[in-house]
Amino acid sequence: MSTLIQILIFGSLILASFLSITNPGKVNRKANLWFGITLLLWSTFWFEEIVMVAGWKPLNPWLVSLLMFLQLFTPLVLYICIIFFTNPSYRLKKNALFFLVMPALYGVMLILQQGLSYDLEPILLGFLLAHSLFYISISFVKIRRHQKNTQDFSSNAEEIDLKWLEYIIIAILIITIAASVLSLLFYDSPLSPYLGLAMLATVYFIAYHLIKQKEIFPLNEKHREDLLSINEEELEVIHKRKIISEEKLVELKSKLNKHMNEEQPHLDNEINLASLSEQLGLTPHQLSYVINNGFDENFFQFINRYRVEKAKDLLSSSISDKYSILGIAFESGFSSKTSFNTTFKKITGQTPSEFKKNGSSL
Repeated sequence: MSTLIQILIFGSLILASFLSITNPGKVNRKANLWFGITLLLWSTFWFEEIVMVAGWKPLNPWLVSLLMFLQLFTPLVLYICIIFFTNPSYRLKKNALFFLVMPALYGVMLILQQGLSYDLEPILLGFLLAHSLFYISISFVKIRRHQKNTQDFSSNAEEIDLKWLEYIIIAILIITIAASVLSLLFYDSPLSPYLGLAMLATVYFIAYHLIKQKEIFPLNEKHREDLLSINEEELEVIHKRKIISEEKLVELKSKLNKHMNEEQPHLDNEINLASLSEQLGLTPHQLSYVINNGFDENFFQFINRYRVEKAKDLLSSSISDKYSILGIAFESGFSSKTSFNTTFKKITGQTPSEFKKNGSSL
């Protein structure tokens, strides 16, 4: 059973790596390239077992050390891929050489172990665990910051908030800690098949979300640059600073409300802060200031409030008998039934179905 699980994990990781690197959907290209490399490196943890199952000669000790050295890069490459998910225009700079300090130290220890026959196995395992925990932790923080930022520029933040990567990181963290503890306590003993099943389930989860992921930032180059210039720290400064006078703020609020009611840009499920600001002749930072300081909402809340109002009108009218809940969602500007249900209930306290059934006039 354990052997079968190991074969499935290795094969699934290779396939997922292939899907990520080739990227048939052509979405988040740089990020998926690095993510594919992450999965390929991750698969090497099972390479020795596959060699044994295949009946090949045992790997040369120096080759084993090389594999261990490459494996250390797995969490680091994962972190780099998350950087590109959150900022596709990111460029690796000279200070990125700092990333190589820990691998260099690890490489020296591997040479000492093989060349001088030092028993450094527990130290190497502890080093690998500490290195993994560090990059997994900062990757998690990076995703959390991205999730907060997406609500400042996107109207469908749930689809691009990298929640799937967050779940993967949590699963990897739990499995890594459990595997490391078991390895230290029961050295040279096979790991629990339950850990293998958990890992296999994680790999399938990864493959599923690789196929269904969406482009995080708009393809329009100007819109992309505008949105990438928006970050949490900068927005906090802008929203606290008075970049628009009170008189001008009242004027722009009125202009924005009129535009929303007459043009109904919220019905476009691809609307974002940059495209809406372009329609109004404002900069994204100015529009963000108006929405945050004039309406006390972020962009996501502001747009979806209008969408929910549209949905309520449709659900309360006779047209609701002709449309399914999914149809109402699309007509209101939502891009999925899940986001529609979640957002509608958060704002009204009821699901769309409950609202329709109760004939509520919230």
